[in-house]
Amino acid sequence: MLQKNAAMKPMYRVRKSGKRVTVSVVLTVRNDAVGCAAVLSSLASQSRQPDEVIIVDGGSNDATIPVIRQFFTVLPQMRLMTTKGVNIASGRNIGTRAAQSVVIASIDAGCKARPDWLANLIKPFEEKENVEAVAGYYEIESHTLLERVVGLATMRGTLEPVNPATFNPSARSMAFTKSLWHRTGGWPEWIGYSEDTLFDHKVRALGGHFEFASNAKVDWRPRTSFRGIAKQFYHYGTGRGHTQIDAAGYLYNIRNVAGLAILAIASIWSTWALVVMVAAFAYYFVYANHRKALTIASKTHRPTAYFLTMMVMWTVTMGNCSGFIVGSWQRWKDQELYKLRLETYLSGSGEMKTTQASA
Repeated sequence: MLQKNAAMKPMYRVRKSGKRVTVSVVLTVRNDAVGCAAVLSSLASQSRQPDEVIIVDGGSNDATIPVIRQFFTVLPQMRLMTTKGVNIASGRNIGTRAAQSVVIASIDAGCKARPDWLANLIKPFEEKENVEAVAGYYEIESHTLLERVVGLATMRGTLEPVNPATFNPSARSMAFTKSLWHRTGGWPEWIGYSEDTLFDHKVRALGGHFEFASNAKVDWRPRTSFRGIAKQFYHYGTGRGHTQIDAAGYLYNIRNVAGLAILAIASIWSTWALVVMVAAFAYYFVYANHRKALTIASKTHRPTAYFLTMMVMWTVTMGNCSGFIVGSWQRWKDQELYKLRLETYLSGSGEMKTTQASA
């Protein structure tokens, strides 16, 4: 169902000079009233107001829809499209297809865009020729030491600078032209997670690149518990199992975990197996994370952050490995279909059919 604010003003059209482009912000949500309130509040405070805000709801049954409606007064250009049972990629396609602007900006519920986020994200399209995609950035909004550690340990650019030439943006802060979206075939709807990673790969497969707007920042709050961390990286691993992107790294960790498990079982009967198991654990699961843990402890000025980092990295590894195994198993059961989907997506072009919002 499409819900349009009655106070929504007509949008201007981009001028031939290209000095100013129209921009639609598209985001998806399901059962996240608090996250919606955060992101919409930040969009209402942008120095460069979007010409359109499109929210695609995937079937919320909590307070999310009432919260969204409260923002119609401060975001008169907002539209709400309700769907049911669609995944994130499908929702992004539905919103992008409905958008009327030249440029699409993407953000996630729960993120808080800084006041100049959209202005800085759109600037490359207006100041440079032939820009089709822009990678924004994000920083940690942590309320606890665990959240701070999770962000530092898992988010690119927090401990070492990112390489703008190879940085693949998250959908929580990026922008692209609608014409580029058409050429990519849209977001890949056949995977439930890591759809932005595959979309980035498709942009590069088409010969495109992302202009890096390091000052187009959103604040992102990491997971608040070890259970949430495990679930998040399990989903990421499942998506990578479906696509087999960066499979070598996942297989390396799976080998180490499997080897440790075998040694643990063997140590019941053999002292040597116990010694080897301890040595393997110390090397692959302690020493491998030691430098990162030490850096994070120094950065946070909290010695306990060292041990938290170790626990976070072990949780991430186990979540990733479990998800990758499940995703790979699902791919193996129908390998021809998954292989065809991936090859078609990365090599093909043209508009992808998407699930339509209900009327």
